[in-house]
Amino acid sequence: MATDAQTAKTFKVRVASVKRIEKDLVYAKKEVEQEKERLEKMQGADEPDAYRLRQQKQVIEESKAMVPDAMRRLKKAAEDLQMFMEREMIGEDLAELKEEAEDLCDKYCQ
Repeated sequence: MATDAQTAKTFKVRVASVKRIEKDLVYAKKEVEQEKERLEKMQGADEPDAYRLRQQKQVIEESKAMVPDAMRRLKKAAEDLQMFMEREMIGEDLAELKEEAEDLCDKYCQ
């Protein structure tokens, strides 16, 4: 059975959205680690600048705040994708993408 064009397009967009947000989450976690390393280097300097240290700590806190937001968006997008798959008939022509979508839903829908 083939999937109609509009359903296929919507399905592809929803899967791509989950994958993009997943990348955002990975990037946010990576950024927190990079900023922590930068702070450690600043603290290891001969004469660390107190103002710059406070600023760097603020940057780290802002970076940390991105992680829960990305997780929330990822969970919502995955749940929306799962509901879409339950509601729509996805044909065999999209079997590989459907399998990938199911893996994403299994990973993030709880």
